[in-house]
Amino acid sequence: MIARAPLVLFQAVATSLLPHLTRLRSSGKEEDAEAFRLSIRATVGAIAAFAAAVGLVVLIAGPQLMQLAFGKKFSYDRVGLEIVTVGMGFYLSSGALNQAALAQGQVRRAAACWLGCALAFIGWNVLPVLDEFRRVEVGFAGAAALLSGLLYLLYRRPRVRPEDVVQPGSPQELEAQLAAADEAS
Repeated sequence: MIARAPLVLFQAVATSLLPHLTRLRSSGKEEDAEAFRLSIRATVGAIAAFAAAVGLVVLIAGPQLMQLAFGKKFSYDRVGLEIVTVGMGFYLSSGALNQAALAQGQVRRAAACWLGCALAFIGWNVLPVLDEFRRVEVGFAGAAALLSGLLYLLYRRPRVRPEDVVQPGSPQELEAQLAAADEAS
């Protein structure tokens, strides 16, 4: 619930972020390039603030809130909830950074980041370390942090191929918007 509920809320931001960033990126104006960077910084900053607030609530009352939501027969430890909260913050940041990468025409490189992190998550989960629940929690947070870091590097150092740049109003922009909406749901 900690990982999934914020993603549902974030989908409205994610679906509007791509067209906004694509328009800014394709204008070629320096003030729009700065607005592009500011949009990403503001979005990732808002996600970090949200994740910190959720982390504080989870630290104070996480296990009790889980029992309130799901009943007394379910319990979840505070450490596990905090790990998932950290993963949620990185995962949401990855969504914003992914939109930036798509707007910059980095579709293939972004897809490679996602695939690599998915494989790393699977690989981690077959290792005989920790108990199975903690392994999934740590794997989720680790894979999300890795993905966020890779997409941040991609956003900071794009290698633009003209055929990969999504133009505002193009069928590719509509397709990217639909893919983002589908990914968020």
